[in-house]
Amino acid sequence: MPQRDLIKDQVLAATDIVQLVGEHVALRPAGREFKGLCPFHDDRNPSMYVVPQKQIFHCFVCGAGGDAFNFAMRYHKLGFREALEMLAQRAGIELPAYDASPQQQAARDDRKKIAEANERALWFFKRILTHDDHGRAARETIERRGISPEMVEAFELGAAPERWDGLAMLIEKNGWPVDEFRLAGLLKKRDDGSDYDALRHRLIFPIADSLGRPIAFGGRRLNDEDNPKYLNSPETPLFNKSATLYGLHLAKKAIIDSRTAVLVEGYTDVIAAHQHGATNVVAALGTALTAQHVRELRRYCDKAVLVMDGDEAGVKAADRALELFLAEGLDVAIAIIPDGKDPDELLREPDGLEQWRDLVEQATDAMSFVFDAVERRLGDASTVTGKQRATEEFLARLAQIGVDAVEPIRKAWLLRRIGEITGLRPDDVAAELARRRPRRSTVEQPPPPDSPAQPDYDAPPSQDAPPPDLVADDPFAGFEPELPLAPPALGGKPHVVAEAEQTIVIGLLHDPRRFQRPLPDGSTLDEALPPTMISDPLGREVYQRVYDRFADGGTPTLAALLADLADHGRLREANWLTAAEVNISQRCDGKAELEEEKYDAELRFLLGRQRDAEQAVQADPLERVRAQQQAAMDDAVGLRRAAAIARPRS
Repeated sequence: MPQRDLIKDQVLAATDIVQLVGEHVALRPAGREFKGLCPFHDDRNPSMYVVPQKQIFHCFVCGAGGDAFNFAMRYHKLGFREALEMLAQRAGIELPAYDASPQQQAARDDRKKIAEANERALWFFKRILTHDDHGRAARETIERRGISPEMVEAFELGAAPERWDGLAMLIEKNGWPVDEFRLAGLLKKRDDGSDYDALRHRLIFPIADSLGRPIAFGGRRLNDEDNPKYLNSPETPLFNKSATLYGLHLAKKAIIDSRTAVLVEGYTDVIAAHQHGATNVVAALGTALTAQHVRELRRYCDKAVLVMDGDEAGVKAADRALELFLAEGLDVAIAIIPDGKDPDELLREPDGLEQWRDLVEQATDAMSFVFDAVERRLGDASTVTGKQRATEEFLARLAQIGVDAVEPIRKAWLLRRIGEITGLRPDDVAAELARRRPRRSTVEQPPPPDSPAQPDYDAPPSQDAPPPDLVADDPFAGFEPELPLAPPALGGKPHVVAEAEQTIVIGLLHDPRRFQRPLPDGSTLDEALPPTMISDPLGREVYQRVYDRFADGGTPTLAALLADLADHGRLREANWLTAAEVNISQRCDGKAELEEEKYDAELRFLLGRQRDAEQAVQADPLERVRAQQQAAMDDAVGLRRAAAIARPRS
């Protein structure tokens, strides 16, 4: 077995799915299983079951299911590699590096060192906060800001002592590697080569990734004479300020549920919002909203609301948001807090949470916000020249951010709205935008020398992407339709056929000997029931993988197959497989093995359908033509799979 598969199996074996799911969903026993509210749809009655004997979960309403990898990928919006790393770290398993270049290995080592330094520094800062003397000023600031003990614990707030060598002394005392803390930006060097603390006499806000792991720190001054007011860790291989959102690990679930992320301007605003019940709130780290922020948010939601404390700030934010709205496909809205209040002030009012929710719900779309501002400017212009200048500047800005290149429906709406504002016809607006479109160089630029290293494992494709074995140099790429044609003239009620197909797949996983067991006519299952005879597209893909494992001399199992599907991002197929396993288990009254009589009956049914189809082909010339087309397609698919198997994986 390849080492990567051994590692996947090791991580799965060390992960109790009941404990994993129970960390995020309240589970209660239901016989030999557990059930709870499904986190993947608006579940009111517990519809998700976790089966400890098989280490799978399945929702009977939305169909979500799979193993621990599938749950981590779905719940935390992770790729397979990220889910593998998370579960391995959770189980205390160290993942080996695969075919890493010296540069890739060095980058990995640096990230690991920084992560270890951050974990140790987090422990130090949290301990300092509780110290009678060194943490007093920070505790007074927390109390003055009205931050509750629950929020201090949830956001893991800490303190840096008022001295130059507090962390440096701890590092020296414990014999920790100094270079790790230098890489993390927690220590700086003096001219004489000695180290001093980068964060001193500050309230510490740990900055976490989407899984809650500390990747950097922010510090707010405790003495008004210290500058700057806020100080963040420098960017490192682990911390990209332009792609990190403060509080995302705590806001993620609420963002997914509401499909909306609310962005405020600072650490304390995020904490105040969470403390008062608005838990889908995050903040950018001292920067404007960036394309990287938007791409991160798009994993969780469809809309972002920027909460600002004044009209002028709102106009600037909307102008930037407009560009992201067009380029990244995320709806962005602007909410202006009345009377210049900040989020904390608003939320502290008796009906603060209700006011906050109304503010977010009534936020103005960024496009409309910008259009309204331009309309006011045109209305204020008293001369034709002034109106012309304002119109030209507006069109130049729109052309610069790419309005001319958006999708047709959105573009048509924009052209009509721009025409209403400027008094121009939509065709004239389109012509002006095209004329002002920035010229782009046709010279292909080489990739930057510090391009990020490739991941150790293949990144899972999206649900709309082709299977991983369809690559650019595959001569058969694109030949197979998205859903391969099923054989013609196959009868049987759909639910009966689906049950039979589920029985065959699960039956083979329960007893692999069935694959080569002789049938009454002397053939074997691989000859009598090829994958193309499975009518359900998802079931066909799962059966194809089972079929291929047997053909390669392997013995597929439910756990290995689910891990393989997760590895390749095939979450819909994993749903089908777990639904089949649960359905078959229920029809067998919870027995561990599928009864031979039931398996044989379903197999006879499917083979009978196949014989009926063959007879229809013989009797009908049109069916013969369709069968020939299907055979040609099957041959192409077979060649493609053979080429994929023969091609070494990087």
